[in-house]
Amino acid sequence: MDQTSAKLMLGEGARDAHALLSIYPVTAIGKDLRVHPGLILPPEGSVLVLSIPEARQLLTSPPVAPFVLVLWFRPSEHADPDVLEHAAIAGVLHPDSQPEAVYTVLQAAFRLLAVQSTEDAARMLENVLEIGRALASEKVLDTLLSLILTHARSLTGADGSSIYTRDRDGVLYFRLWQNASTSATASAQKTLVGDYSIAGYVARSGESVLLDDAYAIPDTAPYKFNPASDRAIGYRTKSLLTLPLTNKIGDVVGVLQLINRKNRPGVQLRTPEDIAAHVQSFDARSCHLAQALAGQAGVAIENSMLHADIERLFEGFIKASVQAIESRDPTTAGHSFRVADFTERLAVAVDRSDDTGLRDLRFSRDQLREIRYAALLHDFGKVGVREDVLVKAKKLYPHQIELLTQRFKYARLSISHQAYRRLFELFEEVEHDPEEFRVRRREIEQAVTAEHQRLEQYLHTVLRANEPTVLHASAPQELREVQAYSFPDGDGGVPLLHDFEFSDLTLPKGSLTAQERIEIESHVTHTFEFLSLIPWTRDLARLPEFAYAHHEKLDGSGYPRGLAQADIPVPARMMTISDIYDALTAPDRPYKLAVSAEHALDILGAEARANKIDANLLRVFIESRAYRTGA
Repeated sequence: MDQTSAKLMLGEGARDAHALLSIYPVTAIGKDLRVHPGLILPPEGSVLVLSIPEARQLLTSPPVAPFVLVLWFRPSEHADPDVLEHAAIAGVLHPDSQPEAVYTVLQAAFRLLAVQSTEDAARMLENVLEIGRALASEKVLDTLLSLILTHARSLTGADGSSIYTRDRDGVLYFRLWQNASTSATASAQKTLVGDYSIAGYVARSGESVLLDDAYAIPDTAPYKFNPASDRAIGYRTKSLLTLPLTNKIGDVVGVLQLINRKNRPGVQLRTPEDIAAHVQSFDARSCHLAQALAGQAGVAIENSMLHADIERLFEGFIKASVQAIESRDPTTAGHSFRVADFTERLAVAVDRSDDTGLRDLRFSRDQLREIRYAALLHDFGKVGVREDVLVKAKKLYPHQIELLTQRFKYARLSISHQAYRRLFELFEEVEHDPEEFRVRRREIEQAVTAEHQRLEQYLHTVLRANEPTVLHASAPQELREVQAYSFPDGDGGVPLLHDFEFSDLTLPKGSLTAQERIEIESHVTHTFEFLSLIPWTRDLARLPEFAYAHHEKLDGSGYPRGLAQADIPVPARMMTISDIYDALTAPDRPYKLAVSAEHALDILGAEARANKIDANLLRVFIESRAYRTGA
């Protein structure tokens, strides 16, 4: 700051100092300056010559603009140590001061003012840079918009602020507002804005609009002020600064509007008198600061929108991948999405819980997203499992049961064929009695009918045994009879049931053989291997680890690694509960009937008591009703 821009001002109590100050090469203005609360000073800075009472009053409510004080002291006045020792005091003059002393004190005052202005400028620059860093680090658009409004009001002294954003089609929407003087609350919204509003004009033209009074816009202006908002909240907009928010290439992505610059930051504008006393126009300094902020805010908004677009694109790829994988097994369609919903709701409930063992668990927005993605992709590795094993619904494959059914038909035909050969042999005998032939024929036919009935019963036994069970069940005795049965075929007998078929049909639980179960369980390892190939960002780095552990149990009985309790991440434990619950209640599993929610929770409770799943997490799962579908 130089002395040609700074002002030398005299208070009413120092009017008689004017002649003495004339030796200094700066014209004194405001000889009758009246000190009062909310005193407005020139933004370029001022040296004020004030009496001690005036200085005391000014320092109790200092103005926003830079200033330095020179005390005009009369012998009759009381010297106030608090005033004399204040950092803004450059010196003291009195009616008997020599010209050399006057010159020295005023020179010191202007130098101090220059230092203050430089420090203020550096401080404001640092504030703008710090705000820029804060805006650049915030990716959630609604939070970012709120930050922009808060910092814009702080930098410029504005009482209120509003922000607008454009969508990808260039349509302008009102998004958020803040106001220090009203009790009305604001929340993020998306309201269409007219082209001939002030914000609409700024967005369309890319030009800033500076108004001393929003209610005094000329009729010829290409924009209008809508007082409806003022009426709705009982407010009075006067000074207004509306700026475009532009991206790196100069495209307008939004609009920032600042309302009613105040001469005292803490004052509230409740009445017309408050407006008249405390509202001032946005000066050059405020405009420069607002433009500096707007430049950073526009880039930050576009980055936030791009970040949101990338997140939506990424989630779209994840959902498409999950649907593609689940399409290989239509009977489990929707499972991954339900597990993700259950797990995410459980994580939110845990984050809010103060229960013992859980109160230290807190999840950020990024961590919740990581947990959700891990749950969505927990079965990703099923792409590496043979489809016939993946979709196996019965103990025998469809082609096996079809072959077995045909064997039963062949057995009936073979028995009938043998009977007809026997009848033919009887008929060819030379010595035979017709009555005896009829009796023997009836006996053979009855035996054939009995064998056919037995085969029909055996087939029903096989079909019943082919149905998997949820709980362990022993092989029925009838199936052992089927295994021991053989039917004639040429010179020897053919077993009705092969050993491998008997082995599969006597599986005590489920539909998978030991080898098939190993193959199915390998999907967890495949999941980890496939997910580990993806270069996840830092906030998603543990996703493969969480998905890898969703079949582990606290007692070490889980798979594929048999992890101990301490080695199983909490998100994986939550996923385990959700996965088991959905598997029990899902209505689309052909190998079992769905159980009720109450029964499923009872089963989970038994698992918790057996130290297989986390009892604390299960309690929150139940109490928060995180298992509700469609919640």
